[in-house]
Amino acid sequence: VLDRKVDMVTPMMTPLTYEGLIDEVLGIDCGFVRVDAALIEPPDEDDKKEGISGMGGSSSDGRKDGAPASDKKKTVALPLNDLDPLYAEVRNQHVEVFGTFLQGQAKALKQSHSEFTDRNKDLTEIHQFVKQIPVFTRNLRSLTNHIHIAELVNGAAEESEFRQRWQIERSMAEGEACYDALEDLIAAGERPLRVLRLLCLQSLAGGGIKSTRYDALRRDVVQTFGYEYALVLTDLERAGLLRRRGDTLFSMDASASSPFAVLRRNLDLIRPEVDASDPDDAAYVSSG
Repeated sequence: VLDRKVDMVTPMMTPLTYEGLIDEVLGIDCGFVRVDAALIEPPDEDDKKEGISGMGGSSSDGRKDGAPASDKKKTVALPLNDLDPLYAEVRNQHVEVFGTFLQGQAKALKQSHSEFTDRNKDLTEIHQFVKQIPVFTRNLRSLTNHIHIAELVNGAAEESEFRQRWQIERSMAEGEACYDALEDLIAAGERPLRVLRLLCLQSLAGGGIKSTRYDALRRDVVQTFGYEYALVLTDLERAGLLRRRGDTLFSMDASASSPFAVLRRNLDLIRPEVDASDPDDAAYVSSG
């Protein structure tokens, strides 16, 4: 067991596991994730017919029939915990793997159903199959839900912005100064939380941020996201997550001055050759 203060770099990195990407893309709140209800519970044919037949008329409140009362989409909360056997298996799998895994589970369910329906069964076998129907239905529902969620997070992970952000994180972890990239992300209106995480990662991995660039980045954050973020930056400084280079004994103008740089070399923390499908090192979480 390690104190979290021993390693503050890892929480700033984007995890590439199924569970990590769900939290990154959709957000996990108290063990639940909210998704569009249409993905989990698609409207049946009767609902579609009612929607089509009602178009063009007027309702009592002045709205046209078929027009939604609100533009806000209906969402449903799905639990994410080990009570779901499928989630327990897939939650820690890498983005390169979990799609294939879910596809294999779908084939296994289909084959299980086909083995029963493709040949004659006696009464005992039919009785056993009927008893398994609730389990089969539950597994099918769980698999369907996770396939929909996987499509969402996998689509987000394939976007160029996501890959660019991962590359910036990797460069910072390897000791590079990515000040220009940070300025570009701020100017592009990237989400404040992501910018703050990258700022902290740059500071932690590089032994602080160069003084002149630190002032410029701090000014950009405050002017872009609002003056309340001046207090946020101050709190991060007090926590030791953000500092200008020269505030501590590690004041040399090089990444070698960072304690993380020493750990990276001595413990071989960067493992680009790690096998995501059969990992033997925790580095697979962030692809090395």
